[in-house]
Amino acid sequence: MKPKKNPKADLTKRSVLFLQLGLILVLFIAWQAIEWKTYDKDDINLGQLDLGDLDDEEIPIT
Repeated sequence: MKPKKNPKADLTKRSVLFLQLGLILVLFIAWQAIEWKTYDKDDINLGQLDLGDLDDEEIPIT
């Protein structure tokens, strides 16, 4: 009897490669998730200047 499977479609030869690619992809996604930075929208002031912070401080003479 003839085998029904095509020997060219056998993926077991490359199973180690697929495992390594999957691990690399998962590690990259986990690394990016850890390094993700978020900023509060309330703290960001674009184009607004608070001049109250620029007042001169009087330094006492010692």
